[in-house]
Amino acid sequence: MKSVIVRSITGIFFIAFVVWAIMYNPISLWALLAIITGVSLYEFYKIIFKGEFSFMQYMMHITAGIYLTTIVWMESTMVMDATDNKALTYAPYLLYVMIVFITELYAKREEPFTYAAKSLAGHLYIALPVGLLSFIAFSGLSIFSIYMPTMLLALLVIIWVYDTGAFVTGMTFGKHRLFERISPKKSWEGFWGGVGFAILAAWGIYAILENYGINSMELYKWFGFAVVVVVSATMGDLTESLLKRTYGVKDSGKILPGHGGMMDRFDSVFMAAPAAYIYLSIVM
Repeated sequence: MKSVIVRSITGIFFIAFVVWAIMYNPISLWALLAIITGVSLYEFYKIIFKGEFSFMQYMMHITAGIYLTTIVWMESTMVMDATDNKALTYAPYLLYVMIVFITELYAKREEPFTYAAKSLAGHLYIALPVGLLSFIAFSGLSIFSIYMPTMLLALLVIIWVYDTGAFVTGMTFGKHRLFERISPKKSWEGFWGGVGFAILAAWGIYAILENYGINSMELYKWFGFAVVVVVSATMGDLTESLLKRTYGVKDSGKILPGHGGMMDRFDSVFMAAPAAYIYLSIVM
């Protein structure tokens, strides 16, 4: 009972903070994305390098990851367009990539390219997708650089509703395993139940935005958005499960009492963000 209370309290405060950071302004969104990237990268590197990173290694790779997220955020907000030379903005990250490989010439590791690949994989898996969330907040309106975070909130709401719906229907009707080798508890019944809940959530979001005159997509596009989000979110969840199973880890961390680590909370987003960005770029 105590664990349920702790989990509920943590969830309420965490969701409230996320919603506030998204709704307040683009700067608070950047701060949220930086926190997600930084903490998630720490957990990722701790898992794949099994705690063998030094403090300076953590600092270098995490700082570079946050910088990559920041570059993507700057592109979405059109801050980059105000600068005369974008190369100066990209240069620190490009130098970082060069340093990752150059240091392997002197490190004398048995598998130097494995180390370099793992270091950069965290940025492709976490930092870049998290940065793309800022583009979704400007989706359809970025040419005017107007911050309209409703689409980003819609993405998160659809994921949260899908997760809840999948859990309830899976616990009630689940018999056929979705991907038993990686996640034994997930079922096809839970997946399809979650899809149904997500489509209803998309319908509700459409109705609310339509009522306030700020809707930017037809209903069938909202249904398509929900399907794209939940399918990619499921792949994101399974990908993190594969990572943890590969390295024998139950939770990515303990930063969120009752919920595990930051990666455990945003694993779905790591795949849903790029999928949603591609979808919205096509239909809007």
